[in-house]
Amino acid sequence: MDAPASASASGPIGIIAGSGILPDLVAEAAIANGRGVFVVALDGFADKTLTAYPHIWARFGEAARILRQLRSAGVRDLVLVGGLTRPAGLGYLRDVGLSVLWRALRNLDLFGSGDSTMLQRIVTALEREGFNILGAHEVAPDLVLPPIDLGAVSPNAKTQTDITRGFTAALGLGALDIGQGVVVARGRVLAAEAAEGTDAMLARVAGLRAQAARDGRRLKPLGVLVKAPQPIQDIRVDMPAIGPETVEGVVNAGLVGIAIAARRVLVLDPEEVRRRADEAGIFITAREISGAGESTGE
Repeated sequence: MDAPASASASGPIGIIAGSGILPDLVAEAAIANGRGVFVVALDGFADKTLTAYPHIWARFGEAARILRQLRSAGVRDLVLVGGLTRPAGLGYLRDVGLSVLWRALRNLDLFGSGDSTMLQRIVTALEREGFNILGAHEVAPDLVLPPIDLGAVSPNAKTQTDITRGFTAALGLGALDIGQGVVVARGRVLAAEAAEGTDAMLARVAGLRAQAARDGRRLKPLGVLVKAPQPIQDIRVDMPAIGPETVEGVVNAGLVGIAIAARRVLVLDPEEVRRRADEAGIFITAREISGAGESTGE
């Protein structure tokens, strides 16, 4: 695995934390590698476990306060990580007042765009404020895979065709800022991820299988979940992820495996992911893919 990034090599790493376990994993990795952390836990999103670290609770719109606290804590390197529901509009940010960041976000037409463009504009605004933006994978490199098969099962020749078709489809849809994943079986795209996310997409596929069973059709397991970042995506702030729940969703959908872009998709709790995949008899493979998440700031 690559060595962790340490761009400023001093001071704590700031973590603007949304929902899920990823903020905790990044904080643990930073501390294990000799860096302190300062967490901005976003109200309504971040987990209470983050109170174990130096932190503040803040609303997303409190940019002036967030910037002031980050600077007071000596933060230069900053990670934006965890789930965050897209706000309905600029009114969500009104309490920012006259801060420099508010003016930057307003002038960048933050929400008049797709998610990838929106996030890139947030990054641009924070960089203008003097922060160095790091990706979760740069702080916690063990959460991404090199080109390998993870676990005991490998894809067979028939599945290779679905994997290739899946990456082509995922990158094509990603170029339109639509999603980060597809399900492919027998060379056909069965489902494409949109705003609902991977778990909901897999649930839709499981529903199709359940309907087939009700109609008296017995389907063998087939098909692959393929995940890759969008070509326009800055993976420092919006890297796709899979985890143990993804494996469960794939199994419930009757698929035979998961293919991800190597070094471009986070694997949350890799050992548990491997264990569940082996137990279910499905494969997880990471492939080197050109054009996936190239807009990274690296």
